[in-house]
Amino acid sequence: MDPPLLSRREDPFPFEAVRDLLGIVRAIYGAARARRAGRLELQRIAAVGRDLSEALELAVSSRPDTVGYRAAWTRAEMGTRKAAELVDALTPAEPLLTAALGRVTGSPTRKRKTPFDR
Repeated sequence: MDPPLLSRREDPFPFEAVRDLLGIVRAIYGAARARRAGRLELQRIAAVGRDLSEALELAVSSRPDTVGYRAAWTRAEMGTRKAAELVDALTPAEPLLTAALGRVTGSPTRKRKTPFDR
């Protein structure tokens, strides 16, 4: 069961954790684009990224114990749950890391040859 919207939050907002998760979601998106995922899948991933980005923006622009701050927490929690649904135990990490590497280096992602490709 999902927590109620705009639940009361007094803890400091987890900026680093949300930024880290946003980076992972961006890597998931990049890997999905590289494998030519369908439009609906890409939109689903992008929506998770938007939730996390909006959570960060709300947290930066709001003070604790305000509606905006509570909304930031709620958005971060929803985004985290949705991000967890994007992967499972069988999701390979290599495409995610390759996509992230491409974003860092600015070079297009290339699939590395595996022993099975040689």
